[in-house]
Amino acid sequence: MSQQPETIEVRWAEGDRFVRWTCGSAIVEKRFAEPPQSVVAWDGHVLVVEAMPSAEARKDNAVVFDADGTERVRLKAPRTGGEPHWVIGYYTAYLDGAGPVVVVATQVGDVWGRIDLDAGTLTDVRPWR
Repeated sequence: MSQQPETIEVRWAEGDRFVRWTCGSAIVEKRFAEPPQSVVAWDGHVLVVEAMPSAEARKDNAVVFDADGTERVRLKAPRTGGEPHWVIGYYTAYLDGAGPVVVVATQVGDVWGRIDLDAGTLTDVRPWR
């Protein structure tokens, strides 16, 4: 019988430069240079979409933390069929019935997908409307 992950309670408001969460008796706080764009918690993980990167910066501005605050994976930008430099960066995430949906801005149209925690990428990438 598999054990259910503990519930994570996130405390974050748009414009805050920190994200706090509790899981059981653990209290975690992560601070960022710029306010994150979105934060979601699911199945013992917290996904933080950091501020949009500058044109010259890396495009891996979405990071998944385990409940204890350990960085699990920084998401790599998905292959969109175009040039790699067309990717602008991750800009939002939300939860639906199947887990987190992550949206990536590109110069040729935004895309969305679901997180593969083992590979650090998005799966089932599709155009965003």
